[in-house]
Amino acid sequence: MAWALAAHAASPALYRIGVSMHFMRDDYASAVVQSIKKTVASQPGASVVVTDANGEAAKQLTDMENLVAQKVSAIIVIPIDEKAILTGIRRANAAGIPVVAITHIPNATVVTTVASTGDFTNGKASGQLLRERLHDQGKIAVIDMPYSLWRIDERERGLKEALAGSHIEIVAHQAGTEQAKIQDIVAGLLIAHPDLAGIWCSYSNQVVGAADALRQAGRRNVVLTGIDADHSIIERIEKGWVTGTAAQFPREHGRLAAEAALNQLTGKPVQASYEVPVGVVTKGNARDMERRIWNE
Repeated sequence: MAWALAAHAASPALYRIGVSMHFMRDDYASAVVQSIKKTVASQPGASVVVTDANGEAAKQLTDMENLVAQKVSAIIVIPIDEKAILTGIRRANAAGIPVVAITHIPNATVVTTVASTGDFTNGKASGQLLRERLHDQGKIAVIDMPYSLWRIDERERGLKEALAGSHIEIVAHQAGTEQAKIQDIVAGLLIAHPDLAGIWCSYSNQVVGAADALRQAGRRNVVLTGIDADHSIIERIEKGWVTGTAAQFPREHGRLAAEAALNQLTGKPVQASYEVPVGVVTKGNARDMERRIWNE
C-alpha cells in the first residue's frame, strides 16, 4: 500500500507532520497543537507545520490541498465539516500521505482515529449530569450549530440517550456559534420560557454565552451543562453560573495523534482507533480537573 512505502521513503530528519486545524480560537485547539509539537519534537529532526481554517470549511479544504502539495510526511486533521474535508483526505490518500483523524470522519480512509466515540460520550456524560441535577424532570433548551456536523449530531445523540425515559422536555432548539449571539439567544429564551429549568450546549462558546446570559438575568436556578472545559468555562463553574460540563483531554488527543503519525512513518504498529476517557467538571472538582485537563 502507498502508506507502507511512505514509511520508508524519508529519513527521520525529513519527517514533516502537517496539522490541519478546524480553528485555533479556543483552549482545546491550542493545547492539541502544543501537545503535537511536543510529541513530534521527540523524533530527531522531525517538524510540524500547522494550518488554521478559522472555522471555514472551504479554507480547511484548501489547507489540506496545500499540505499535500508541500509533500508533508503525514497529516493530522480535526475537521470543521466532516463532509467538506473528504476531498482533501482523498488527495492525501492518493499521494500516499498517511492521515490521522481526531474525531471520527465518516467515509474517510485514515490510518487511525483518536477519540472516535468521544463526541457521543461527551454528549451522554453532560446529559446525565443535566438529568441528575434536574431530578428527572423539567423543561430545557438545546443549543447546537446552525448547520449539520457529524460530531455535533453525535453529541446530541448522546444527550438524548442520557435523557431517555425521564420527564425532561426539550421546549426550545436554537443554534449559533458566536458567544455574543448565544448570550442574546439565551436571554430571549429566559423571557419566552420563564419556567425553563435547564440548558444544554454543544461546545465551549455556547456554554460561555449561555452562562453570561444567566448571570445577567440573575438566574442561578437554571441548570446549565454542555461540552468543553476551557479556562473560561471552569471559572464560570466555580462561580456557579455553569453547573458542569463534559471535558475532553486535548493534550492526550494531540499526543496520541502525533505518536500514531510517527509510528506509521517509522513502521511501528498503529491501532485502528484510540479512545480517550471523558471527564465531568463540576464545582466540587473544578480545580483538580483544571490541572488534569490542562496539565497546570
